[in-house]
Amino acid sequence: MNNQETTDRTILECRVCDDVFRFQGDKVPRLLMCGHTVCHQCLTRLQVHGTSILCPFDRQPTEIGDSGVWGLKKNFALLELLEKLQFTTQNASNINLFAQQNLDKEKELDIPCDENELHTAVLYCMTCSTHLCVECAELTHSTRTLARHKRVPLSEKPKENPKCPYHPMHLVEFACLEEDCKNNPLMCYICKDYGRHVKHRHSLLDSEAENVRTSITNAVQQIKSFGEEVADSARKLGVTIQQIEGGVQLLQSPDGVSSTQRVPGTAEQSRAKIKQYFYDLRETLNRQEDAAKILLAKQDVKTLLETIQKQQQQFSDVPEQLPLDPAIPITFTKDNRVHIGPKIEMRVVTLGLDHAGKTSILFKLKQNEFIQTIPTIGFNVETIEYKNLKFTIWDVGGQHKIRPLWKHYYFNTQAVIYVIDSNNKDRLAEAQNELAKLVQEKELREASLLIFVNKQDIQPCVSIEEVTESFGLFKLCCNRSWHIQACDANSGNGLKDGLEWLSRQMVAAGATDLA
Repeated sequence: MNNQETTDRTILECRVCDDVFRFQGDKVPRLLMCGHTVCHQCLTRLQVHGTSILCPFDRQPTEIGDSGVWGLKKNFALLELLEKLQFTTQNASNINLFAQQNLDKEKELDIPCDENELHTAVLYCMTCSTHLCVECAELTHSTRTLARHKRVPLSEKPKENPKCPYHPMHLVEFACLEEDCKNNPLMCYICKDYGRHVKHRHSLLDSEAENVRTSITNAVQQIKSFGEEVADSARKLGVTIQQIEGGVQLLQSPDGVSSTQRVPGTAEQSRAKIKQYFYDLRETLNRQEDAAKILLAKQDVKTLLETIQKQQQQFSDVPEQLPLDPAIPITFTKDNRVHIGPKIEMRVVTLGLDHAGKTSILFKLKQNEFIQTIPTIGFNVETIEYKNLKFTIWDVGGQHKIRPLWKHYYFNTQAVIYVIDSNNKDRLAEAQNELAKLVQEKELREASLLIFVNKQDIQPCVSIEEVTESFGLFKLCCNRSWHIQACDANSGNGLKDGLEWLSRQMVAAGATDLA
């Protein structure tokens, strides 16, 4: 350091602590009434006499108000000199600072330049708080005013104190020591003197942080000591456990051959004796229990034998008293039940849009004749017998205002017949929407679905293949039993085939009526 630098540093130092003055923080120069300048930190350490503090050089008093040392004026002349000297020093060191070899390590941080994201930042402007590459730093700070900004390598970027959450324009500089504020102890000088921490015990943020670091260091040392004690205890426990559980002993024969031998511990020997004792005790108790059960059940066994003999005699007489009647039909259903009787009843609901031909199909199946009907208001119900099945079919109207009433007919429904008018292509999309709502009903999840594509005798009409593809039936009716059948209510073609499919859904595959 040359004489000029030594003189500059002496001028800019606090004569109490010998630290260089700073633009902000604890090293800000403040003026006393006597004209002397002392840093903010040293002033806070001076003893207060009433409402005054004494100059450490000439003992002259200086009045301080409610704001304390914060109310004293800053030495702006000294701050301006500090800025000029810093600018001169910075310009002198810019050549070395911006040298490529000194900034190569900064590129390893891989921080993009704030001015051009394609560049890698290597410098940090203390005034602008921006990350810059060398080119952008020279370009943005080319003016005389901005050239005074201090720029440092990224690795020397200072850590900033957090902003006060209640006064964002000020930095956090103190920590409150009150118990009520332990969850949020950080504060700025406004919070300390005028805000929510007025008259609270406090300390500087750095001092409190150092106290916390010291306590953490002490805790770590205690944990290490405790860990060593635990490890020593664990070693002792390991030796004791090996003595109890046993281990492996290394033996060496006279020929020099080494071998291992299992050495039983005291616990293993004790366990073996206890197991043998309880095994013998269990065997003895089992024999005694078996003997006691036999004695107690002697009379019950005798009574049971007499009952079995009587029932055997009764069953031997049954074939003579009850001859088999081959006329009673027996049917095996798909839910693994055996139905004994002439007919199996099945509840079916017929749904579809209005004018689809639901009622015409119902009367064709019932009376074997085609009837030109009017739109159904409400419902029709008919019973149709087919083979050994009795279908109770509910025909519900399909007008738009009646469709919300369909859900009242779902309870206990075993099958749904959905009728589509193949001649009316304009309403196929509407029919698809209603069918999609139908298959999503929880009460119809287990019900079989038979789709009649009606009016195949009227041209033009869509085929069942076109309906299957346009409706997406393979995806729509996934995980349920369904079948699509072409038909026309006028001639009855396809109706019996649909009933045949429904009967197979009810009766087990391969099972026939036994007569």
